[in-house]
Amino acid sequence: MPPTRPIVTFTTDFGLADAYVAEMKGAVLRMCPEATLVDVSHVIIPQDVLAGAIALERAVHAFPAGTIHVAVVDPGVGTDRKLLVARVDGQIVLAPDNGLITWTHLRSKQISTHELLWRPSVESAHTFHGRDILAPAAGLIAAGKGDDVPTRRLDRPVLLEVSIAKSLDEAVVLHIDRFGNVITNVPADLVTSTTEIPDIGPVRRTYSDVAIGDPVALIGSSGLLEIAIRNQNAAVQLDLMVGNKIRFRK
Repeated sequence: MPPTRPIVTFTTDFGLADAYVAEMKGAVLRMCPEATLVDVSHVIIPQDVLAGAIALERAVHAFPAGTIHVAVVDPGVGTDRKLLVARVDGQIVLAPDNGLITWTHLRSKQISTHELLWRPSVESAHTFHGRDILAPAAGLIAAGKGDDVPTRRLDRPVLLEVSIAKSLDEAVVLHIDRFGNVITNVPADLVTSTTEIPDIGPVRRTYSDVAIGDPVALIGSSGLLEIAIRNQNAAVQLDLMVGNKIRFRK
């Protein structure tokens, strides 16, 4: 059988109106023309590192071993913040060291982090490390030239102040998706048949277990407790934002 084509994914807040995403893809393809390129998301809210961290973790969860992920939500571009390479459950992540690795770091079984030391032979733009450093480094790794990408161990990557709840008392809103579903930091194993949220009710199996317009709590596709309103925007209707505490009926 022929060798498997390397997979490189992209998660950014660049949007789709400009050429930024295409420039990053071109930088990978110059190094590894045979790479398969996959867009995870380019509509992360600008500079929302936590939202980018959650999208990145879902991509790492979904893709096979050997996949290379390039993630760029980088409000500190051009400062002295580091760039990192993380080896995660048989995959590789390249990203700024600004907290983008946080949710992957918390939810992965095996992870090691290193500072990316590789730089191009010509001077790079100070405002586009995604195109000039992270993407070509990913292309070199995809081409089997990882030895040409120097790194050094980074024992303490920057992590955001979020955590997986260890009890329902620690429940907070972690993320709001484009449907307005409110995703919490509560993993499924903390939820029992008696878990109930005031004014919402017990945890259900799926959205259609309630009538249209009614609120519902359920375990979503990420394995986390979420709050929704069937066919409506729960975040707007319930006035919930990232960081809000979620209370349960005692």
